[in-house]
Amino acid sequence: MAQTISSAMQGKVITDNAETADGATIVLLNSRDSSVVQSTISSQTGIFNFNKLQAGSYLLFVTKLNYNKVYNGPYQVTAGNNLDIGIITIKQSANELKEVNITGKKDFVEVKADRTVLNVDQNIMASGASLYDVLSTAPGVKVMNDEILFRGGQKAMIAINGKPVLLTGEELADFLRNYQSSSISKIELIDNPGAKYDAVAAGGMINIVLKKNKDLGSNFTVSQTAAIGDKYKFNTGFTYTLRTTKLSVFASYNYINNSVPHSINTSRNIFNGNQVDNFNLNYNADIKSKNNSFNLGADYELTSRQTIGFLINGFANNANITKKSTTVISTNGQRDSSINTISGINRDIYNFNYNLNYKASLGRSGKTILSADADYSDYHRHSTELLENDFFNASGQSDSDPLFYKDVSPSHITIRSENIDFSQVLSTVTNMAAGLKNSQVNSDNMIDFDQNINGNYAILPDLTDHFVYHERINAAYLKLDTRFGKTNLSLNLRGEQTNSHAQSINAPNPVTTNYFDLFPSVQLTRNLNKNNQLTLSYARNINRPSYQDLNPFVSYIDQFYYSTGNPFLKPAYINTYSVSDFLFNKYKVLLSMVVTDNDFNTIFRQNDTTKVYITEKANLGTRYQYNAEFSVPVDITRWWHIDADLIVYHDKYVYAQDTVAKRSTSAFTFNLNQNFKLTSKLSALLHGYYESPSYFAISQYKEGYYVNAGFSYSVLNNNGRIRLVFNDIFNTDNLNRYHTNYTNLDLTARDKVGSRFIQATFTYHIGSVKSRAGKDNIEEQKRLGGGSGEN
Repeated sequence: MAQTISSAMQGKVITDNAETADGATIVLLNSRDSSVVQSTISSQTGIFNFNKLQAGSYLLFVTKLNYNKVYNGPYQVTAGNNLDIGIITIKQSANELKEVNITGKKDFVEVKADRTVLNVDQNIMASGASLYDVLSTAPGVKVMNDEILFRGGQKAMIAINGKPVLLTGEELADFLRNYQSSSISKIELIDNPGAKYDAVAAGGMINIVLKKNKDLGSNFTVSQTAAIGDKYKFNTGFTYTLRTTKLSVFASYNYINNSVPHSINTSRNIFNGNQVDNFNLNYNADIKSKNNSFNLGADYELTSRQTIGFLINGFANNANITKKSTTVISTNGQRDSSINTISGINRDIYNFNYNLNYKASLGRSGKTILSADADYSDYHRHSTELLENDFFNASGQSDSDPLFYKDVSPSHITIRSENIDFSQVLSTVTNMAAGLKNSQVNSDNMIDFDQNINGNYAILPDLTDHFVYHERINAAYLKLDTRFGKTNLSLNLRGEQTNSHAQSINAPNPVTTNYFDLFPSVQLTRNLNKNNQLTLSYARNINRPSYQDLNPFVSYIDQFYYSTGNPFLKPAYINTYSVSDFLFNKYKVLLSMVVTDNDFNTIFRQNDTTKVYITEKANLGTRYQYNAEFSVPVDITRWWHIDADLIVYHDKYVYAQDTVAKRSTSAFTFNLNQNFKLTSKLSALLHGYYESPSYFAISQYKEGYYVNAGFSYSVLNNNGRIRLVFNDIFNTDNLNRYHTNYTNLDLTARDKVGSRFIQATFTYHIGSVKSRAGKDNIEEQKRLGGGSGEN
């Protein structure tokens, strides 16, 4: 009778980096003779089930492309019982049956339920480009004022191999501009990274995955890029990867020599009764930079369950910036006077980042995972600027002596962090995770601003300052993931204690803040059917000001134009509600509402008496965003593939100042990538972007659009590749045209950074792949019931 009562077996497959292994093949074998009983495929959450089993002893054989095969067991199944075998962990490997190299075509954009993956090597435009450039054209990503915005127009967290980059603001932008795409395998745009990561990830997380060898052996790639257009660009570099049975090494180096123009035109009106004063500024700069950047990392398998690794990256950048500007002052349409400003900046930036990490799978079942990271970032910036102001009357004749200034501004920022993470599989359907993190920031900034008087430089006390900022954040989190039938539930809670102290010699009182916040997030996912996955989520996050946003230094442009920081800037708090539908494993629709309290952004303050206006960051009030996002990949033909991304949104700003009226806007962005596989060696890419007129922060922006095109041709037995790219064909990229009518300010501006280039890149790849697959695989195939013939 026992032989007629059916039983069941279930378990879960995960990878060696604790991610669920969907699509793995699990074969149930009779332990007596290794004959095949049943086989199945693991679900999207790694779960597998075998039903209607007879009592007996069984083995499990697990296989997945690019992973080592695993035999587990024997397992004793008793009559009428459901056996939960727990977790099976598989490790990445280059071995495949019969030593066959299986290669599949990857599109540049891969849409998944919880993220969008950009396969950088498949993007012709990425050749010779910086990470900053690649992100600027990524679907759903917007770069504005040196900030990377994603998911609802919020700041995104930037991570490398899952390790957050510790820099923010201008320092982060410097890092991204000097990080080359040639060392990057893929970019993951993650909607909701969860409580494990800092609560600043309001705009999701952008994870940069570096190139590593998936095969045993070594690979070496060298590339050379040259571009001409608005100015010039030159880039040369190499990438090296090595993998043995226990060691994985990856390294890269790049040298960049660029010259890029930047122009700004503004027209500012000041109203005083019947009198209208106009200040018209024409600014032109030539930015020449030379940069050396590198990556070096390794992972070593101490045991089959323990791995230790390190990652070092950094850059050394020298920039020479020549700036020329003319400000024409008019009254009621009649020219009154003008100011010419000439300046030259020599700037050196050094940044080095270090990461040491450890990971262990504990216990025989591998259900417990412990990991730890230690990070340190060292950022140096030293800038020297010489300025000359010349003054002219209405007829263009000199009417006063010129003014000569010099400012020297060194900056040193160090950031360190330590974190430990723990995860435990409670059952085949429930996991829990917890962790602790400590981070500390020390920012030391100086500016010496001098005026040349009779051949000698004398300090100007109002423009000379020393600003020191210290910040410490202690954090802890708890996460629980479970499943009820076809529904997955993720509960997250993170707590962060923030302590900061800011001191400026020009401010009599330091600014000290201490606050504790809880950041919950919930995600509910249900598989309605095999082609339809519905996700509901909520998350609370924080957007802290960058270190330079708080720096009160006054940056001198001319006598009527300054910029400064705001040490009293408060953090913004963001609540995000979203629902998404993932259809047929490729189409995605996302609806979201984002409410931001204490929203801050760049504003302009104007003194109508002195005519001076200053740019700074300030808390504006509350921002409401309503978004609808559509990601649609389409294969038009076998050789023509399209990735279309449409974002429709409505924003409303409720300002804290009672005198400023509410503002709202409705707009959309459309991003279209078209890939053409013209022959086996020749491919092409056409990329277009359009953003309708919109209102942001305090300004009304005109429409923005650009078109890029590129070709790629394989040579030298497919080991070499030539790419020709036409960036910004119509010279409309990196162009902001806007009008600001905020409080007493009436300003119209046009801001353009050079972006039209014809760019050629040659890449050559050298690789040696070693495989351990061989005759041992024949016996494994026999145990699966297959033969050793070619079939």
